[in-house]
Amino acid sequence: VVPLRLIGVAPWSDVRFDLSRGGATELVEGIWASGSFFEVLGVPAVLGRTFTPADDHRSGGPDGPVAVISYAFWQRRFGGAADVIGRTIALDRVPFTIVGVTPPSFLGPTPGRSFDLAAPLGTEAIVRGPRSWLDNRSTWVLEIMARLKPGQTPEQATLAFRAIQPQIREATLPEGW
Repeated sequence: VVPLRLIGVAPWSDVRFDLSRGGATELVEGIWASGSFFEVLGVPAVLGRTFTPADDHRSGGPDGPVAVISYAFWQRRFGGAADVIGRTIALDRVPFTIVGVTPPSFLGPTPGRSFDLAAPLGTEAIVRGPRSWLDNRSTWVLEIMARLKPGQTPEQATLAFRAIQPQIREATLPEGW
């Protein structure tokens, strides 16, 4: 088996966030994503920055909990205002600081589904509290995308992943199953 050579791996989970600060629910399409998500996908910010592994912690990173918004959401919600960077947005009533805007061409990782905003996966625990699924082996919510290094074929990657599949299954299988 050819060893797997990757630029990186980017786990994410589609979610709906409630942006209301109270009263009527205001749902938007969101993504919980790893700190390496935008880097692995090669998606830069057109304004501000994307989040990084330094932001992907349970209490947030150096700037606290942060979010990156889509270009379409930026236009729709903020009228394309340049001062959107640094503004606070409530995700399920928890404040997050907007640090970046993605390019108009980036609609998200899930075909047929666009996103409005993304937050680092580690901050899911801030929003969901004791209902967090980060430490729950019986919650399967993540999708994973891997970016191959140049010269690595999809066939080689498939063979390499099949070779480690039993270890992944063992590491993620809920206890008692």
